[in-house]
Amino acid sequence: MDNAHTRAVEGLQPFIHLANANSATSPRFVASLITNATSSPHTYVFGELLETPTIQSLSSPDTPAEYQSYLKLLQIFAWGTWQDYEATPNLPKLSFEQAQKLRLLSLLSLAKTIKPLTYESLMSALSLSTPGDLEALVTTAIYSSLLTARLSPAATPPTINVTSVAPLRDVQPRSLPEMISVLEEWQLRCGDVIGDLEAEIQAVKLNAAKRAAKEAAHQRLFDEALEKRKAAGPGSGGAGVGNAGGKWEGRGG
Repeated sequence: MDNAHTRAVEGLQPFIHLANANSATSPRFVASLITNATSSPHTYVFGELLETPTIQSLSSPDTPAEYQSYLKLLQIFAWGTWQDYEATPNLPKLSFEQAQKLRLLSLLSLAKTIKPLTYESLMSALSLSTPGDLEALVTTAIYSSLLTARLSPAATPPTINVTSVAPLRDVQPRSLPEMISVLEEWQLRCGDVIGDLEAEIQAVKLNAAKRAAKEAAHQRLFDEALEKRKAAGPGSGGAGVGNAGGKWEGRGG
């Protein structure tokens, strides 16, 4: 899956080069560049292209309205979904290649958010009319190394079991503060867990040391008692037995 990201980044480079090589470009040229980039079969990430001054020039108030929408279109290809495209008015009409690309990219996002990933939910989210259309799209994603998945049309309900998703969606800039907040919260939780684990480890070590000290004390007492017994000599512990033997011998005589 990492290879898919590398190929996608490499596939975008010609369009980035075109954007950077033309300092004075017309809105028509920029719109054409966006159309070609989003139509290319090798491009799946667009964040770096979006950041170029050439592309951002479309946000200027002087840009004709018919071309301003191309910037929004590229943003949807970068981190949006098919549903975002349909919900946004006045966007350029998509070619077959663009529609296929946006559905594939949307599939990557949906595979991470919809559980279970049913035929019905995907067909609705991607505006696909038949299960065959969905299966063809998923098959394309699998053979393009975008997904690792298995179709289960006979399941109830029919589902798609996804085991891995290529990291091909760009991060929306305004979502970065939220992501940082989530990561900081996660870091704090990890710190608490590590603190609890360290306290538990110290408690285990302390208990182990107490047990070892207790066992050593018992062993020392045993050794001292054994030494005292040895120092007293063999007869000290067997007098009773010797007397008993003498009595039996007297009786026998």
